[in-house]
Amino acid sequence: MNDLELSVPSPDEVKLLEWAAVRTRRNQLLAGTDYTQTADSALAEAQRAEVAVYRQALRDIPESGPDPFTIAWPEKPEFLK
Repeated sequence: MNDLELSVPSPDEVKLLEWAAVRTRRNQLLAGTDYTQTADSALAEAQRAEVAVYRQALRDIPESGPDPFTIAWPEKPEFLK
């Protein structure tokens, strides 16, 4: 028999892991809109500005609250859906 013990993560460890998942998702969403901020983007200036606001809201997420399980994700601009 194997004497391998499995440990249950503490609530603080679970919270840290969830914050890491939140940051990973945030980074994926940012990367998915990187093309919109280039000088040769096909978006109109107003659309580019709208995406810039969305991207800033994404960047603010890790500092937006004490609980990683209740993140209010910003809404992606309709023209990007």
